[in-house]
Amino acid sequence: MIRIGSTTTQRLPALGVLSLSKLVPLLLLACVMRAESRSSATTSCPPSESAKFICGIVNSTDIVQLPNTHWAITGGKTGPGVPVGHLYLINVNTKTAEAFFPLAHNRYRQDQKLFSSCPGKPDEMKFNAEAVNVRPIGNRKFTLYVINHGGLHDFVNREARESTEIFEVDARVEKPKITWVGCVSTPPMPQSNELAVGNSVTPLPNDAFAITVNPAAALQQMMIMKDPIIGEKILKGEIPGRVMVWSPGTGWQEVPGSEMAGNHGIEASADGKWLYVTALFERGIYRLSLGRVRVDRVVIKTTFHPENIRWGDDGFLYVAGQTVTSGGVFSVGIACRPLASCPFPFKILRIDPRTLHSEELVDEPGGPLFGLATGVAKVGNELWASSVRGTRIAVFPLKETATAPRTERNMGDSDD
Repeated sequence: MIRIGSTTTQRLPALGVLSLSKLVPLLLLACVMRAESRSSATTSCPPSESAKFICGIVNSTDIVQLPNTHWAITGGKTGPGVPVGHLYLINVNTKTAEAFFPLAHNRYRQDQKLFSSCPGKPDEMKFNAEAVNVRPIGNRKFTLYVINHGGLHDFVNREARESTEIFEVDARVEKPKITWVGCVSTPPMPQSNELAVGNSVTPLPNDAFAITVNPAAALQQMMIMKDPIIGEKILKGEIPGRVMVWSPGTGWQEVPGSEMAGNHGIEASADGKWLYVTALFERGIYRLSLGRVRVDRVVIKTTFHPENIRWGDDGFLYVAGQTVTSGGVFSVGIACRPLASCPFPFKILRIDPRTLHSEELVDEPGGPLFGLATGVAKVGNELWASSVRGTRIAVFPLKETATAPRTERNMGDSDD
């Protein structure tokens, strides 16, 4: 386990003389084993003036708590010195964490009824977890949805597995068990049929789910080639993202009215009639109707670039994202790509879904210990923030309480 402030290393036996083709897979496996077993050596992980930390969680874009349990799950992306991404399991009570998937040994059981078109289990050595979300299915079991950029490099790679991976998490036992049960490939962009990159996912009724997508080629031209013309078009919404809904037996369908500048985080109401979608590049959060003939679309403007959004157990929505800098949102993304940690400012916002009133709860300058929060989860009386570039979760006290009706969205079995 990884306690607050712990990191570990593991020595591997001498490999002898091997060809490069044999050595690379072994080195990648070593990365998986190193993440799985992190208990032999520890280093200090002191708090900052405003936050405590849970260390040993690498490049965690998004985070979610299993409703009414003392467990949380966060996704880990690849990055500098991190060739394999992971899911991490966090014990809320002890604030300890450990790698959850992939491990040296993993459980697979494909659901052929729901996911017969899935080509098979993901390549563990190319796993690259972006967003996560859960659906309670009763008896302390959950469906876990994970956006996976398997093998993706610089946004465009036709050999990549761009998909939503689906897992079953069983929390009835002392420590939850995870089993992969299927996948759905990310669809191309509507109309243009260009390759798309998924960003976030939310469950919908009847085993359906929705994801946000953006055009891969435009992101590559903006972030890798640093094309200012493409960047300006994206900022203006001229190259918009979309929301896509997958349903069993129906497949993918575009959500009308979902064109935005940088569709990113997404959550849905319990009845599936409303979506809450962050528009990263236009500093807005949209409430969008689903299933209506006439689309109802309202925007909440923000003072920062919102990334992931999450329901709290109090019925509010919580959003994290980077604060505007003098260089702009693109410069931050470009600057962070080669870094192991990204020391940029960020904010956390709370939204009342009834009134759409919003309130900033956290406003941090960022620093060498933690910056650029991209995900947030309300955990008890704390706000847990994750970052796409870093080695820890930041834990902030939730100083103010607010009264709102609890929703069915995050009410699962009790943690008796």
